[in-house]
Amino acid sequence: MKTVDELVSEWTEEEREQFRDLIEECREREQILIENSRRTRESLFELTHSLAYLVSKSRELSETADKVGDDLLGIYLRLYKNKMPAA
Repeated sequence: MKTVDELVSEWTEEEREQFRDLIEECREREQILIENSRRTRESLFELTHSLAYLVSKSRELSETADKVGDDLLGIYLRLYKNKMPAA
C-alpha cells in the first residue's frame, strides 16, 4: 500500500497546493494508523502468549483434578472395604 507521500509525489504542484490541507490531515491520520497497527501487533502477541499460558495451566488443572478424583475414589474404596462385614 502506498503512503500519502508516495501518492502525492505523483501529483502536480497545483494539485498538491489545492489539496494541501487534505494532504496534511491524511499524513496525520497515516501516523495514527501506523501507531495503532504497532500497538495492535503488540497486543496480539501478548494475547497469544496469555492464551498459551492459559491452555498450559488448564491442562495442569485438569491433570490435578483427575489425580484428586482418583485419590478420592481410592480412599472411598478403602473405607467401604473396611466397613463391609467379614463373609
